[in-house]
Amino acid sequence: MGHPPFDGGRPLRALGAHRLSTGDLDSLALGSLDSGIIRRLARSEISRRRIAFRAVLDLLREQHPRLGPLLPVDEVWDLLVEIERQDAAAARAVLDRPLAGAWAARLLRRLRGLTQEDVPLWVEVGHLHAMAAAAAVRAGSSIELRVPLRRGFVHLPAVGHARLGSPEPWDTAVVRTVAAEIDVVGPTRRIRLRRDEQDFRVVRPAGDPPGGTGAPAPDDGSWWPVHVAGPVGLVVEDCDPYRMSGRAAEPHRLPPARTDRWGRLLADSAAVARAGHPDLAAGVDAVISAVVPLPAAARFRSYSSTSGDAIGSVEMSEPHDALDGAAMLAHELRHAVLGMLLHVVGDLVDPAAPVRPRYAPWRDDPRPPRGMLHGVYAFFGVADFWRVQRGLSVGDDAMLGHFEFALWRAAVCDTAADLLRDPALSAIGRRFLTGLLTTAQAWLSEPVPFEAARLAALVTADTRALWRAHHLRPAPAAVERLADAWLTGGEPDAVTVPTRQVPDRDARALDTRAGLARLWLSDRDELRRIERDGPGCGYRHASRADCALVAGDLVTARARYEARLVDVADDRRALVGLGLALRDDTAAGRVLRERPELVYAVAVAVAVARAGRRPDPGALAGWLAPVTDTDTDTDTDTADEPAHGEADERLAVPPARSA
Repeated sequence: MGHPPFDGGRPLRALGAHRLSTGDLDSLALGSLDSGIIRRLARSEISRRRIAFRAVLDLLREQHPRLGPLLPVDEVWDLLVEIERQDAAAARAVLDRPLAGAWAARLLRRLRGLTQEDVPLWVEVGHLHAMAAAAAVRAGSSIELRVPLRRGFVHLPAVGHARLGSPEPWDTAVVRTVAAEIDVVGPTRRIRLRRDEQDFRVVRPAGDPPGGTGAPAPDDGSWWPVHVAGPVGLVVEDCDPYRMSGRAAEPHRLPPARTDRWGRLLADSAAVARAGHPDLAAGVDAVISAVVPLPAAARFRSYSSTSGDAIGSVEMSEPHDALDGAAMLAHELRHAVLGMLLHVVGDLVDPAAPVRPRYAPWRDDPRPPRGMLHGVYAFFGVADFWRVQRGLSVGDDAMLGHFEFALWRAAVCDTAADLLRDPALSAIGRRFLTGLLTTAQAWLSEPVPFEAARLAALVTADTRALWRAHHLRPAPAAVERLADAWLTGGEPDAVTVPTRQVPDRDARALDTRAGLARLWLSDRDELRRIERDGPGCGYRHASRADCALVAGDLVTARARYEARLVDVADDRRALVGLGLALRDDTAAGRVLRERPELVYAVAVAVAVARAGRRPDPGALAGWLAPVTDTDTDTDTDTADEPAHGEADERLAVPPARSA
């Protein structure tokens, strides 16, 4: 294939190299989305995919896997070379897709023995045949090529999906093209398509006898065309088997109403970017070409992710509105840019360095350095988006924008400063992260309305304290001594308590109070209704005490948390909530916010020793004020980022009721 320049394995010309200057790296590090740099990175990513295709070919030549009824891979490769010579645009439309990269990366890992798959190898390899058939269809070439039939579907990337059915989960079908007509023939059914520019319509549905008038046939559901989201040109990928990170995915066709809604939301999100964020809009246009639709998440808990295998494709929950969608695109563009940068300059973290997972404000679990770096850059993009958008919005939308900006600028600054202390960073990684921190620290002086600042500070303290309560464990011997001293009326005899990190894999929804804070800023009547009816119904683990806390009613919140702790002494969420409700200048409040894991551990030990009688948590926290901690050890069993560079960070953004 001509990019990179190989023709059936014979080099045509010397390979070029994609390079970034020091100035380019510093520009990205300081937060710029320079369109020239972004376009060069996007070109480098296409080259990387083509090299991955060639690596697949080389491994298949070495291993000679059985492909059953499919054509030998070398012949398919030659067919792709010939199609690219005839119509380079048709070949690029199929081969340069992000999900073609996902296929190549997944197959490479399988051929190298790094993964096990349920899909037969010949079916996985045969996706190359399907891509060749799709390229031929788009180029108008005459071919007859056998391709995989996966659970009744023939997938023709960038063309569409033929639903033929089959008694077997893994079978084959034949794609035959003559001029503008395409036949897709399975074991028991066939359809005929006719090409109209780049659209394909059925002229003979599955099961119809040969012949036909050439007029469009009634839609019998046998042909699922590729969805393109209106004027923005984003492909909505709901059927491609490689659309989901790390696993094969069955087709899940969106109904027409939801397809139309996705089109409107993506168009509106792009309009938000164009109106106030021109660099973001240009970056999205240059890099992101596909969206994998997921169901809408709960309000303020939108989800999106990007895989390093498929940079340019974004898995995202259905946006609640245009601002929600634009913020997710801002988040995922940064993931994509960093992923492409890593593919050019190499890892910014020393892969041989010991892994020390750390706290990241956007995650419930401890994160390794590579994951933290991705998160810092992605949420730098989120903070930058809201920094501008808050000035373009009015009313509740503006207040929510102020809150998001205040929350994420602090998260970026705190996390970047913490990560810079990690010796695992490479010299380039340290330089890159220092640039981000320099820009984010300059934002700290920008004013934010009092209520937005209050809630951002509350959420920042809350998520950190909850993370500590779940993932840090004081030394058991020291905890036992402290419990004995409390029970005998003495003073703390363990002045320093060693603490180690032991990940709690059951930690979930540590940002619940953040969602309630957003609701307080956007719809106070709704928060009051939730408080009255029971907030746990809509917000996981939320309580009426939480509603009072975010509303600023600290007296009520304190009373409710104390009542909860009388009944359930080991409720970490209520324990941290009590610390947030106590006055900032109280010793008990300070210890509950900064050392909740110690209060929790000693309270449990006292309750065990006293046959279930629980100590007063506020009194215990005040008593523990003289005790300090030292982080002596860290378990390293937290999974690092997958080898293919997948990035997956939680994103919570407010809706825009006016959009």
